[in-house]
Amino acid sequence: MMDSDILIRLDRVNKGYALGSGRLEVLHDISYGFRRHAWSLLLGASGSGKTTLLNLIGALEAPDAGELFFDNVSYRELAGGKAAARFRNRKIGFVFQNYQLLNEFSIAENVMIPAMLAGLSRRAARRKAEELLSRMRLGDRLRHRPAELSGGEQQRAAIARALVNDPELILADEPTGNLDSATGRLILEEFRKLSCDHTLIMITHNEALAAEADCVVRLADGRLVPDGGRAGDGAQ
Repeated sequence: MMDSDILIRLDRVNKGYALGSGRLEVLHDISYGFRRHAWSLLLGASGSGKTTLLNLIGALEAPDAGELFFDNVSYRELAGGKAAARFRNRKIGFVFQNYQLLNEFSIAENVMIPAMLAGLSRRAARRKAEELLSRMRLGDRLRHRPAELSGGEQQRAAIARALVNDPELILADEPTGNLDSATGRLILEEFRKLSCDHTLIMITHNEALAAEADCVVRLADGRLVPDGGRAGDGAQ
């Protein structure tokens, strides 16, 4: 597979954490390429390293060894808090299990904040937020605060926030984990639509989704499971 087909590439990545007087090694020698405009799933038991891997891809943490590349540009060029924050704001949209909406702001303001941090005027940010929230069927809830919305509505607002800066990559950590099955299915349908125009990497425990995603990455004890992805994925 040509490098132009790969958005995120990991080359022999290792990550661990100090634990008391010892050390916990979480990821071991991970090499993988995530395809552009594909919906990739990270599957594995709790403690297998999925969230740590997502944090590395999102430039929230740095590897202890190995290297990551975004569109063939090394993450090492993001050294320093401001550079990493700017990269996350412009290139990546995050969707979390517990929504991470700010309760003191309306959902329109929650969506506006990343756009304003990226340099949009308040008026332009509001217009974009309203367009995205309408797309998420929340056009009549713009002034509501998160606590006034259902779980599914909050997650749709969080997706709108993730999209406001037109990111190339969307990272989702168990985005349906706090939702009932019917609402979760609706949210997954939104993610399927997103994968047409964005690269989407999602953590899930739902094995049934493996048949629907474009690529599957299985982790066990911090290592890639051999043949964990389906034919046509970005495994190296």
